[in-house]
Amino acid sequence: MKRYTLPQLRPITIIFLSLLFIGCTHLSVKHLRKNPWSLNTNQTLDMSFWRFEYEGTFINNTYNIRGVAYPKKEVIPAWAEWIQDLWLSAYLSDINGHVVARDIKVYLPRKLDYDKGVEFEFVLQPEKLPSAGPLFVTFGYTMQLTSRQFDKPPLIDRPLTGNKSNVFYASQGAMTR
Repeated sequence: MKRYTLPQLRPITIIFLSLLFIGCTHLSVKHLRKNPWSLNTNQTLDMSFWRFEYEGTFINNTYNIRGVAYPKKEVIPAWAEWIQDLWLSAYLSDINGHVVARDIKVYLPRKLDYDKGVEFEFVLQPEKLPSAGPLFVTFGYTMQLTSRQFDKPPLIDRPLTGNKSNVFYASQGAMTR
């Protein structure tokens, strides 16, 4: 029987514990507001900086969510006029907030429009559904807003010309647990 020394076992132990940790982690949206999954019903979900108005459908074994996300004017800085970076996410979760499916959309820069909002369509395909209990829908986002459209790299102030761009960043989404 071959004997291993402590220095020889250390890398094996680290690899084993890493794989064990990775196997135990999951995405969670327990900390976010959510609505019960509902078919063909108009719903609204308010997040910190966006209001999501949407309808859910079930087609070809996929959960589909279509709607419009509206920026909340009362919490966004008045100087913000452009969306430079926007990622919207939809999550389908169980009663404990464990994510069973997600989808993400990345948008090109655009003028910030409080009335028109941002249209979205998500296709959620769970690999495995919970054995019992309801499903829930929630959303996430990452956004970067600016006072003007970028024509140069962001965050560069030009003190001699007086050109300056304000930047506002906000994010809400699933967490790894």
